[in-house]
Amino acid sequence: MERLRGDLKNASALERQQFAYLDAYRIGVYEDRLNDGAAAARKLFLSAKDPNVKYRAGGLVASFSAVNRDLSTGVRFLNRAMQLRDKVTDSAIRHEGIANAALLYTEMGQFRLAEQYAKEVLDDSPNPRMRCIAGHHLATAQVEIGNDDINPESIQSVIDQCLSEKEYIAANLARASLARLLVRRNMLNEASSLLEEALPQVRETRYPRLIAEINSILSEIKLKLGDDSAAKSHADETIALGEQIKSSLALVRAYETLYLLAEKKEPASEALKLHIRFADAKLDHSNDVRAKELAFEVVRHETMRQSQQIELLERQNEVLQLEQELDKQSALKARLAMVFLMLVLAAVIYWMLQIKRHQRQLQRLAQTDMLTGVGNRHYFTLKSEKALVEAAREGEQAALVMFDLDHFKAINDTYGHAAGDWVLKQVGKICRTHCRKTDFLGRIGGEEFAVMLRGVDLAEAARIAEDCRSTLAQIDTRESGYSFVVTGSFGVTSTGQSGYDLSRLMSHADQMLYRAKHEGRNRVCVYAPDSPESKPGRRSAPALTVVGR
Repeated sequence: MERLRGDLKNASALERQQFAYLDAYRIGVYEDRLNDGAAAARKLFLSAKDPNVKYRAGGLVASFSAVNRDLSTGVRFLNRAMQLRDKVTDSAIRHEGIANAALLYTEMGQFRLAEQYAKEVLDDSPNPRMRCIAGHHLATAQVEIGNDDINPESIQSVIDQCLSEKEYIAANLARASLARLLVRRNMLNEASSLLEEALPQVRETRYPRLIAEINSILSEIKLKLGDDSAAKSHADETIALGEQIKSSLALVRAYETLYLLAEKKEPASEALKLHIRFADAKLDHSNDVRAKELAFEVVRHETMRQSQQIELLERQNEVLQLEQELDKQSALKARLAMVFLMLVLAAVIYWMLQIKRHQRQLQRLAQTDMLTGVGNRHYFTLKSEKALVEAAREGEQAALVMFDLDHFKAINDTYGHAAGDWVLKQVGKICRTHCRKTDFLGRIGGEEFAVMLRGVDLAEAARIAEDCRSTLAQIDTRESGYSFVVTGSFGVTSTGQSGYDLSRLMSHADQMLYRAKHEGRNRVCVYAPDSPESKPGRRSAPALTVVGR
């Protein structure tokens, strides 16, 4: 690169731009300066005239931005680069950019788009290396989508292709997809053998996300096979990667495995610690997924708005052209100008309404749990803190009810995630019927919910919680396709016992929820601060009242 830099004075404009692309790649990859590399690639994208160079520069900005978690910028430049792909004359360069699109949309959880771009590469006679890359993206997308028609042999052929090209990261990511498919089909031993055989090669890649993915899947498989020692070992190896896999699903799987192992063998206090870490990792992952969804929606909204603006400009240009023509036809000029101005006005009003609708959709996405339709944890916190401030100012009582569905993981594992999602939707509907307009219901974790009750004392809150508990136990699950019982464990406190601080209310209600679980589940426990058991300690449960069972 340095020798070439010295010869640039004799290079053509195209050769200098090709060198600028290599230099941006060098900065971002070999010097690990992603921001600087992205900035150099962005500058090249804006100045390049050659479609091949411009296309590659846009893809490089998208890749660096995705790795740096700047997903909005990544999608913006990816969209701009993809508009050029029909002008790219070199098929290898074109396939590389489209494969980058599949990678970025896989990272963002937009698996339908990732599948679309991977198929576009594979349908265009790619070279062997690109057949491996696109094949692994296609396998990942189809497994994540839940396509039950996938033939495991087709994924194995992708693995063999990648191994022959020495693309070991792609090969083992494809193995991870194949293992998830085998687990879904209850072929646990086959999945275990596949990943254990690959593990030495996976470790040699020194790629943290891949190592964590393989070990976390193995920890789940070993737990289901009853090999607790191996399950713990794989989970520990995943967690040891620390910040390198922060907010990943692999970290959630590993902590869940350790929690389930501790629940069987360790003291309750140790199981509780691991459950808290599992819950924190799950929340981090959920927030990361939501951030990706939000980034995608923001860029989609921006793209739509830009298209609307272009369409409006085109309409305005049409009006101007017509006005020029109408100068020759004065008799018709006034009427035609009025018609087209009305069309422009109507279009402006229409697109303003569309923009407003999309803004409301973005706001709802940021505030609502999309599965159950109730508030998400962030929005529940904001609403509850505001309600507590108002209640304290007006001298009004408020109460907090928290509950967690009993054995919900068993429902998912036994009947599938579709049945679990059905249960969560029913729970949201039922709880809303027990809430007034002044109350606020939120989903604050996977199967954990909370209700802030305004103007309600402890006894009334306990009664409402008992009504909810009783109604949950009466859910007719046959509509889901299976027959099973749904129950919940409830914890209740009020401002009269815990004050007007939300974190303190949630802590006390959570202690009661945990106590309800400990006492046998399917019951309501009420916080009583005057009991000797409520003295500070490691989640020591205050005195409680079992309202229903």
